[in-house]
Amino acid sequence: MYLLVKTVHVFAVVLTIGGVLLLAMTLRTIHPRIDERSRHVVESVLRWDIVVTTPALAVVWLAGFTMAFGAGWDTSIWLLLKMIPVVFLTGLHTIGADMLRRALRGQVKLPALVRHAPVATLVAFAAIAWLAVVKPF
Repeated sequence: MYLLVKTVHVFAVVLTIGGVLLLAMTLRTIHPRIDERSRHVVESVLRWDIVVTTPALAVVWLAGFTMAFGAGWDTSIWLLLKMIPVVFLTGLHTIGADMLRRALRGQVKLPALVRHAPVATLVAFAAIAWLAVVKPF
């Protein structure tokens, strides 16, 4: 059963990271004023987020907790440290999707920090992968 849950978890992680990167890159590339062509792209990205990324993120959390408690890792230091970038990525996803929705309505000015969201996503994912594979603590 553990291998099945792990497989589902890894697949959901791939979908989630792809979706968070898609949000981050879309935010990075849209202009302050969204024209008709950009509007279509942003709407498509938001549909993908609703249909694929958000459910995948929920599966990541559920399968992750299932594995952690099932394997007795719930008090492991490496897992607790791993939760920091996991929560960061979850927040980045939530904020990114919200910013895109507001940008679509013309209600938000995108902060300069948005430029760094793709790199922040990759760095957080690298930290998660390293902690999950190496389990250093």
